[in-house]
Amino acid sequence: MQYLTNTNIELTAASFHPDGHLFAAGGEDGQIKLFHVKTGENAANFDLGGPVQDLTFSENGIWFAAVAKGSTSITIFDLRKEGKAAEAKVLEIGGQVDSIRWDYTGQYLAASGPGGLTISQYTKSSKSWSDVISLAVPATAVAWGPQASSLISVNSEGVVTVLR
Repeated sequence: MQYLTNTNIELTAASFHPDGHLFAAGGEDGQIKLFHVKTGENAANFDLGGPVQDLTFSENGIWFAAVAKGSTSITIFDLRKEGKAAEAKVLEIGGQVDSIRWDYTGQYLAASGPGGLTISQYTKSSKSWSDVISLAVPATAVAWGPQASSLISVNSEGVVTVLR
């Protein structure tokens, strides 16, 4: 069992910022803490409201997404802002979300869960989110292939699916 620094909170998810200078750690208590890698100092704190299931940084380093265990929604944070103002958007996926990953452009966010896969897109010109595709491919984890030309998922039986 892993614990957040100097606490008795179980660590449930972690991720490095693309530039390597920040580390995010999410806990069973719903808290997400960002730390400066070089100094170990706390950079920011976010409250997800439930045990952190997964978290991921976008490649542009501006966005940070997180999902709580058993949740059907993804919370997206803007790292240029602080406190409650950093909560940029809550995406309702319509089914339980177990895993989330940004593509390399930071424009597409893939979500997987027992109900399938969903890809959401951020359109910069209108500053809006939309669901691009939803597939009934149950998955416990999801990842983008090279240049986001494919989406790879794995289900609870260990079956890997590659979508092109």
